[in-house]
Amino acid sequence: MDPFAPLGRFINDQAQQCTYSPADTPSADCGAPATWHILWNVDCEVSLACDQHMTVVRSRYVFVDSHRIGPDCAMPGALWDTAAKRCMYPDEPVGSTAAAELHTPT
Repeated sequence: MDPFAPLGRFINDQAQQCTYSPADTPSADCGAPATWHILWNVDCEVSLACDQHMTVVRSRYVFVDSHRIGPDCAMPGALWDTAAKRCMYPDEPVGSTAAAELHTPT
């Protein structure tokens, strides 16, 4: 069995629905509310999964990272924060504060 998930076609995931589609056709799309965000590879290919399909993903495929769905997941311009296990916008106060702390002269 190939350990890499067949990513298939692009599915608009802004509605935060599970993008699992075993036949890679609209009629086969799961469409349940997503609970997981998956980072498949270092090229930043991502998808969303419900709990049931995240169990399938964990048992069959390799992936770089995953986290529970948050409000910024799958939104245009959001970045994957592997350390915090979430998606975020680069101008969020937490990110700005952390960046400022790194550049404060001592």
